[in-house]
Amino acid sequence: MLAAQFGAGRKVNRGTMKVLLVQPPTLRSFGLQTFMLPEPLGLELVAASLMPEHEVRLLDMRLEPGLANALDSFQPDTVGVSTCFTSDVYNVYRILQIVKKQNPRIFTFVGGQHATMAHADFFGKVDAVVLGEGESTAPELLRRWEQNKPLNQVSGIVFRRGDSWIPSQPRNLIDNLDETPLPARSLISKYLPHYFIGARQPCSSVETSRGCPYRCKFCSVWRFFSHSFRSRNPQRVVQELKQIESPHVFFTDDNALANPSRSDTLISEIKKAGVRKRYLMQVRADSVAKHRDLLAKWRDIGLEAVFIGFESIRQQKLNEFAKGLSVNAIEEAIETLRSLNITVMSSFIISPDFDKMDFAALRQFVRHMKLPMPTFSILTPLPGTVLYEEKAQEITDHNYELYDLLHSTLPTRLGLKEFYRQFIRLYVSSYLPYFTPSGLFQTFTTRNPVNFFNVTSKAVRMLAANNYRALTKHHQLPPGKLSEVNFPKQAWRLERGKV
Repeated sequence: MLAAQFGAGRKVNRGTMKVLLVQPPTLRSFGLQTFMLPEPLGLELVAASLMPEHEVRLLDMRLEPGLANALDSFQPDTVGVSTCFTSDVYNVYRILQIVKKQNPRIFTFVGGQHATMAHADFFGKVDAVVLGEGESTAPELLRRWEQNKPLNQVSGIVFRRGDSWIPSQPRNLIDNLDETPLPARSLISKYLPHYFIGARQPCSSVETSRGCPYRCKFCSVWRFFSHSFRSRNPQRVVQELKQIESPHVFFTDDNALANPSRSDTLISEIKKAGVRKRYLMQVRADSVAKHRDLLAKWRDIGLEAVFIGFESIRQQKLNEFAKGLSVNAIEEAIETLRSLNITVMSSFIISPDFDKMDFAALRQFVRHMKLPMPTFSILTPLPGTVLYEEKAQEITDHNYELYDLLHSTLPTRLGLKEFYRQFIRLYVSSYLPYFTPSGLFQTFTTRNPVNFFNVTSKAVRMLAANNYRALTKHHQLPPGKLSEVNFPKQAWRLERGKV
């Protein structure tokens, strides 16, 4: 089966390389992946830029584990691996090791947010790191490698030369995003039915802008994009939407309302083109009430839900995070969206200095505001963030597997065991109400009752597996041990439909 999927025995044109792009497995039994499995949009964009010159395949190891079979059947000349999340680093190492063991001559490269922000982590493990946007860099990198030309002439990379790790000149950001090719979604057609955001499945991802004008300390997006904010032409976005098969579309922009007039134009273009989808988008809390009429227009063409990082219900914490947000804007956003019949997908940050009163206050807030499927992330100093620089001397654990927003790598006021006990209690109190008679009634009156029930059920099951004792014990394991046990078998298999 895999031989057929990856085109074994297919002849390629002379001078064309075979490129395998890999999305690493996320080997976690609980975390954000419980609530979302987005398509690998970054790899699809890089693939589209490579396809005019090369034969490209994409393997999503979150859904199928067949790396060795893919290498054997497709026999790639080069392998690129996405490394966006810090917690995936050890799995990326394993992928690179398997590739080189299979064929030492295969050229390997990585890219993505973590790879860009912490490229030193890959010294001795990969042939090159693509820094920042890969659509322009990857084709040039592979072209020069294929022609056996010096790689130091490729801007925006770090590469290995003997025992040295050499950075090239920085590459400028792409001036015009409309000149980049549309994502190569043909490469993920077999995976498409399994991508989801919350209760919406299948769901495709669309990028209409890049960057963020805000400077939150816990986020590295604004640094990754060099403090810039760029947008695509609404007509180009509609062209992409018309090619998407999924009924649901998630706009990946960090703030979909950052440019209100452009957003309004996009609405008009979608209506003019007759595109009918159900949309999800990310917005800031303080944009909601300010642009209520605009959100009403989005609702009228299919907007069902928005994802908002509220982060905290304490003004002091919002100020510490440099969020640039007031607590009043949070409640106002919730009420505004509820009046518009738009679902709020909320996210909160749990600080290591939380005491029991802080946890209790957040539990009460979530119940009082009746927030469906909230997510809670433990404040983590991720490489490349201002927070990482400020807290470098306080970090208690440098095991990247614990940088999954589910573990604390900073000292906790309550002690780890009690901190995790309160953390799990927070999740349980937010999800168990859905399994009461009134909660089940509410569930099955939602737009997607079956999917909503599946997501909440999965969350509760995962909470049972990841109790506070288990989370505490994870700190005693050596780096890489958590995923090492399950690496060959944990990825969901398509033929069984277990997603």
